[in-house]
Amino acid sequence: MIETLSGPLSDLGATALVLSIAATAAGLVRAYVAHRTRLHQERETSTRTAARLAGLVELAAEREVVRIVERDRDGHREVELGGRVMPGADAREAA
Repeated sequence: MIETLSGPLSDLGATALVLSIAATAAGLVRAYVAHRTRLHQERETSTRTAARLAGLVELAAEREVVRIVERDRDGHREVELGGRVMPGADAREAA
């Protein structure tokens, strides 16, 4: 087997070798780009969520109770902000 590999490659063998190296490199580049795109989307989603939460906190500070109903790709959420609770037994139960 070593004698076979030490000889010059045929044109077909060289072409196959070049194509396999190119396909491997293209696959690695594609995986890297997909990874970076996913990271960018997660970072953007996180930034939007933080900005939305900051706006909601300001809104809740101006009113006694704010009820938020949200639907997005993650699902359906209902959140109620406000309604100050005095510290005590009720606060411990809520936690």
